[in-house]
Amino acid sequence: MQYIYNIWKAFFAFIGGCVGWFVAEFKPTFPLIIVAVIFIVYDAYTAYALDKRVHHKYPDKTRRREAKFTSFAFGKVIKQTIPKRLWLIILSYIAEHWVFIHVSIPLSYIVTGAICFEQAWSILENESSCRSEQDSRFWKLLQKIMVDKTERHFDITLDELRNGGRVTEEQIEVAREMLAEYERSKQHEDDNTD
Repeated sequence: MQYIYNIWKAFFAFIGGCVGWFVAEFKPTFPLIIVAVIFIVYDAYTAYALDKRVHHKYPDKTRRREAKFTSFAFGKVIKQTIPKRLWLIILSYIAEHWVFIHVSIPLSYIVTGAICFEQAWSILENESSCRSEQDSRFWKLLQKIMVDKTERHFDITLDELRNGGRVTEEQIEVAREMLAEYERSKQHEDDNTD
């Protein structure tokens, strides 16, 4: 019985030592990780706010009756997005302090900055999408250079919404060109097989 107790004691001492080493070694990354997590969670919140605006503006055309901030969507942020970004920060810290030891490159700060920039861009896209005419010119200016994420919340595209569900002449012409290209490639394949 004492033997089993000693094995468990040694196991927990080893685990505690590993956790202590990890905390001591990567303590400088903790503020960077906190900043990145705040940006990621705020991006998830702005996606939720966008879904509410879309549902309010187009209640009969949205895919769901409720906003998309479901436990599944937030679970995806917690289980996939945050761990991937955190590992990037930790790996960049390892490269910065264990690989590039003779070069002074703040790689972990650069990677965290890139993550925060990516999330900030997504936040601005979420905030500028699906705005009414009464909203400020700032959001309208952003929409000229950013993606409108409103379309992701519909069963149809924004072009169909803007055209009242009608097909435009440009869409017909694009479809004709695609069909002609398909027929040319099919003809070319038939000629090669003969």
